[in-house]
Amino acid sequence: MDSLVAVEKEIDKALDLFENFYDGVDQNLNKAIDHLVSIINDLTKIESEQTFKLSADDSISMCKEQVRELIKHYSDKHKDLHANISKIGKAIDKNFVADYGNMSHVNLIDTVEKKMHLNEAICEHLLRSGHLEVCDTLVEEAGLVKKIDEDKKRPFVQMNYILNKLKEKDVSPALEWCQINCKELKAISSNLEFKLHRLRFIQLIQQGPKAQLEVLKYSRNFTQFANDCHKEIQRLMGSLIYLNSGLENSPYSCYLGAELWEEIEEEFTKNACKLMDLPVECPLDVCINTGCRALPALVNIVQVMQQTQCGHILSKDELPIEIDVGQNYRFHSVFSCPILRQQTTDSNPPMRLICGHVISKDALTKLNNSGKNRIKCPYCPMEQAPGEAKQMLF
Repeated sequence: MDSLVAVEKEIDKALDLFENFYDGVDQNLNKAIDHLVSIINDLTKIESEQTFKLSADDSISMCKEQVRELIKHYSDKHKDLHANISKIGKAIDKNFVADYGNMSHVNLIDTVEKKMHLNEAICEHLLRSGHLEVCDTLVEEAGLVKKIDEDKKRPFVQMNYILNKLKEKDVSPALEWCQINCKELKAISSNLEFKLHRLRFIQLIQQGPKAQLEVLKYSRNFTQFANDCHKEIQRLMGSLIYLNSGLENSPYSCYLGAELWEEIEEEFTKNACKLMDLPVECPLDVCINTGCRALPALVNIVQVMQQTQCGHILSKDELPIEIDVGQNYRFHSVFSCPILRQQTTDSNPPMRLICGHVISKDALTKLNNSGKNRIKCPYCPMEQAPGEAKQMLF
């Protein structure tokens, strides 16, 4: 992120210089043209041929001098512009690594099945984004065995249509969707329909006294939410006091904020994905964002390990150091063995002893090196047979 900010600053500087450059050129050229027009007008008024010739020579010399100064001035300015543009390239070279080819020598997508999974992930991303034609082209050109069913496309088409309508502040399609899926939404305790009715109610109040009757009729839609949202309904009814004067300068002005529309888009996406058994965030987005966060640290590790000739960082199943990608991108529980001080893996899973303490499989093996039939827990006096330990799954 810091790299992007550094490059963005250089781009902003160059754009400001360009804007000032062209503004100055237009202004000075217009002045020069106006001056030339005024000279022509003055010369046409001179009757004497000799006086005309002298005046014309002086005026032409003066214009030539002004043009030379303008050309020199803007030639220097043009050089400054090129210097600032070259700084953008230098900032990119400084803040970004041009080649990431040395980050991995392992072919991660090395089977037909893996390639198929990758193509399916890309197709799902395109469907979620509403790029249906691009998705169909990918299916055709990538040679996917089966084309995407129209039944699978339909929910994504509908979801994108409703999201576009919400961006236009039209809640009607979303309300229709809620009514069709009311049972499923109740099963997940969703308040989406109430929030949509609230937005429509506020829209009607903003129309002023002429919509008073329509506002009162629409308020009946809140009846079904009386048990769960009675406090919010009371507050909405209180906003009717400001029907004439408007909500802008009232205690209810918070209902006019753009964040309510952003919240409803997010809420709808969350609910729609839940009903389709999909994660809220697109898996491809998550993978790319996680990779972008981890990449700077990986680049540094590669440079250090290449200098010390320690081998390749991806030659094993784990990295030599922990990389913090943020709490939002942690999806799996992590267990570190308290005995060996190392993170457990698929080949070295956590094992639960009968006393309840958990250690890694490698630690259990080392405790059993003596060949005895029983081992003692390293944290309490409890003894047990090695085979009594059970593998734990987080």
